[in-house]
Amino acid sequence: MLATGLMAFCLLASILAGLIGSLTGGFGTIIAGLIAAGVGIAFLQLVDGNKITNYFTALFFGFTSNRLISIFLTWLLSTIFFCLWTILLIVPGIIKGLAYSQAYYIVKDRVDNGEELTPTQAITESRRLMDGHKWEFFLLQLSFIGWAILAAIPFGLGFLWLIPYIHATNANYYRKLSANQTDN
Repeated sequence: MLATGLMAFCLLASILAGLIGSLTGGFGTIIAGLIAAGVGIAFLQLVDGNKITNYFTALFFGFTSNRLISIFLTWLLSTIFFCLWTILLIVPGIIKGLAYSQAYYIVKDRVDNGEELTPTQAITESRRLMDGHKWEFFLLQLSFIGWAILAAIPFGLGFLWLIPYIHATNANYYRKLSANQTDN
């Protein structure tokens, strides 16, 4: 039951983000980014053992609970920084993308703890958290390539299972990494 709900959740997020993006042009990219952050936050809640009762509401976690400004500005700044690094060369852009990859999770944790966090602080914390871990996270992301090829074979239907798996894996990776940082 949970797997079916997660598949429907990710499918709904993809359709909604794609529809909004195609109808609104550049503005839709912002909303799609916030929806993607909401999906990541929802999976982090699942990893933490919290139940999601309404998947449609979970799509908009990025818009609720005093997270909108923090997540939007974090998305905007990390996207700008990533693009600027990518303009230099592709490899520095990839490295910075990996370094910034945990920023949304950090924002969620801090806002849930009632702490104030600026977007640059979230990005900086993500960079610190990923120090020495970018290569293993990169390899983790590369490990999904084989699965993506297999998922594409049956007309892309395999992505219904793969995308929730990737989100859950990334949320678990963050939780493990953040637990290791607090232990040290």
